[in-house]
Amino acid sequence: MSNRRQITVLNKCLIAALLNAVLALAIGPAPMVSAGIGTVNAHVVRLRNNQGQVICTLFTPSDRFPDQSHKGMTIAVPIKNRQATCQFRNLPYGNYAIVAFHDENHDGEFNQNWLGLPMEGFGFSNNPGTLKKPTFNDAKFIASQPIVQVTIELNYWF
Repeated sequence: MSNRRQITVLNKCLIAALLNAVLALAIGPAPMVSAGIGTVNAHVVRLRNNQGQVICTLFTPSDRFPDQSHKGMTIAVPIKNRQATCQFRNLPYGNYAIVAFHDENHDGEFNQNWLGLPMEGFGFSNNPGTLKKPTFNDAKFIASQPIVQVTIELNYWF
């Protein structure tokens, strides 16, 4: 390759790099959730009775939401006055989703009938519809403060 051709290729690379830098400055950085650690309080409401417990599972974008077998952090809490609060502490700021269910028979499982239909109350953060399986984005919320409150309304099919 001649020197003249090498200079032309080098000039084109420099111009492309310069244009990319100018565009990056003009567009600005991608929005990010600032670094921090917080607590998420998931207030679970509309339980039909005080029997059993409420089980909440917190998912991150990399978890297989809402698949309970590939879950993130799961906690079980008692029910008082047909309500419960699941508290997730020491969470890095970021995007999360929560699945909650009313474990009425206290067996630690989300019970379904022979057709696979839920026999216990269930709900999701953001309270998306329950006629189809929600996606992570349907239930996603952003934890970007020291304390974040989320309300989950349970649904019962039977």
